[in-house]
Amino acid sequence: MFDLREYQVSGYEDAMAFFQQEAPRPGILVAPTAYGKSVLIAHLANNIEGRTLVLQPSKELLEQNYNKYISLGGYASIYSASFGKKKLSNTVYATIGSIKNIGKTFGTLGFANMIIDEVHLYPRGTDSMLGKFMEDSGIKKVLGLTATPFKLQSNIDMNGERFSKLQMLTSRSKMGQFFQDIIHVTQIQEIVGLGYWSQLDYELHEFNQRGLVYNSAKSDYTEQSLLFNFEDQGIGGKILYRLQQLDRKSVIIFVPTIDEAETLARQVLGAYAVHSNLHPEKRKNIIDGFRAGSIRYVFNVNILATGFDHPGVDCIISARPTASLAWFYQALGRGTRIDPLKQDCLIIDFAGNVSKFGRIEHIYFKKKKTWQAYGEGGRLLTGLAMDQIGTVIDAATTGGVVLQFGKYKGKQLTEVPRGYLEYILGNFTWNDSNMYLKEACEKLVNA
Repeated sequence: MFDLREYQVSGYEDAMAFFQQEAPRPGILVAPTAYGKSVLIAHLANNIEGRTLVLQPSKELLEQNYNKYISLGGYASIYSASFGKKKLSNTVYATIGSIKNIGKTFGTLGFANMIIDEVHLYPRGTDSMLGKFMEDSGIKKVLGLTATPFKLQSNIDMNGERFSKLQMLTSRSKMGQFFQDIIHVTQIQEIVGLGYWSQLDYELHEFNQRGLVYNSAKSDYTEQSLLFNFEDQGIGGKILYRLQQLDRKSVIIFVPTIDEAETLARQVLGAYAVHSNLHPEKRKNIIDGFRAGSIRYVFNVNILATGFDHPGVDCIISARPTASLAWFYQALGRGTRIDPLKQDCLIIDFAGNVSKFGRIEHIYFKKKKTWQAYGEGGRLLTGLAMDQIGTVIDAATTGGVVLQFGKYKGKQLTEVPRGYLEYILGNFTWNDSNMYLKEACEKLVNA
């Protein structure tokens, strides 16, 4: 039996109120990594009135969520080809690939509710597998859960060049706007303050981004440039040297390519590589051994970045630069879970990701006119082109705002004399791109 923690109660109450509405607009519940989404989902699925479908993006998450539900004493069926089971009941745990063509069956059976775990992993377009299923099933009450309620959106600039920006799932897009609002946010600092997040200690190493090249969609870096930087800056050797000094029990190392993962794993006693080319049974055995403690080091290429639950992880080595906030947050989130056998989790960053996005425990969500994500120092993380992330500061967080011009250029606003702030407010031309700076100046002058 898993009782709800104090911070989960408010999320549960808001979600239950959502499902009790006759025709609610599709909504999102934001729950940080280590929140315990599977427990919340289990309680919701056990108490919602009407037939309920719980959707997961992978077999591993399905098993995790299903087991939590069964622990509450309820009965649910599994409909997933990868799981080897295809049964329907009042409560169904499924993967989208297995149910994409039987939406009308769910509609005929009268399914009223859908809970979507890790909802950010699904396409926003109505022509997707999920979109087709939703249209065929007619399910009206849809709640998505995620720690990262945003997704990349491709755009064309004034010169006809493609670029990508990170948009909240509730923002308008050419792909549609299925989710209309965020019904509940549990901020990371809430669970940090309650002691439900492991302490994160950061060790930042110098990294030169000169060789990084964006892909054609400008959504992330090319594999070729990742590999160039990895080799050019000798990051593999730095990892091996650092591992010799480490006194940690359960270490995940994120590297750019499968070849690098395999090569490095062969040079570390008792280490293994986990990646998409492994036979599923071998991959499962490695992951099981890692969870059990018989395997100490795992070199990983994306596989363990999202949804992997192993509270014992006490060190994460980030050696893969990324432009993806979701990937960065999810990857480091593997170390945030509390475990009685660890005091903290050490984050070793060889890739410059922490410098770009900030420490993940400082990420927060706030709604002004629309919802946005912010990071350490109030830096804006959504609604911007990928190469601009972190360059705009939330005006409400004046301590992190830096003056970009004039006599005190490079100084934080809190270090600039009040008289100079008054001067630039009356004499500088303000526009949308620097309005955040004007608001911060006004806040300090009027304080």
